[in-house]
Amino acid sequence: MAKPEGSLTSAQHEIMAVVWDRGPEGATVSEIWQAIATLRRVGRTTILNLVDRLERRGWLVRRDREKPCHYLAALGREETAAGLAGGFVDDFFAGSASNLVMSLLGAKRLRPGEIERLRALLESTSQQSREKKGK
Repeated sequence: MAKPEGSLTSAQHEIMAVVWDRGPEGATVSEIWQAIATLRRVGRTTILNLVDRLERRGWLVRRDREKPCHYLAALGREETAAGLAGGFVDDFFAGSASNLVMSLLGAKRLRPGEIERLRALLESTSQQSREKKGK
């Protein structure tokens, strides 16, 4: 399957979140609209247009077997997050994840618990890297 085109706006991410939450059966445009309408005012036509764009750009896949048709995410939530985050780091931090983290630290955007989670993740990754080199 081809990689979806471009990034996601916040409204498009909202739609993707509804589809991911629906699981393997996907979601209809009506279900997406109803879920988002509980959070904010939005027209059904607006959701229909956004879903259509997401499908054309490869973020959503239409399943026509059923009526009404259901939309499935082309990529999982984690794979999408990793790809978008990687693109963000490439675009804004010249590919340096450490520059991103230093920016967050400098802006005091990380809570102490998040810093501890990062520390544990770095240690785990470092340990795995040392084990691979030893093999």
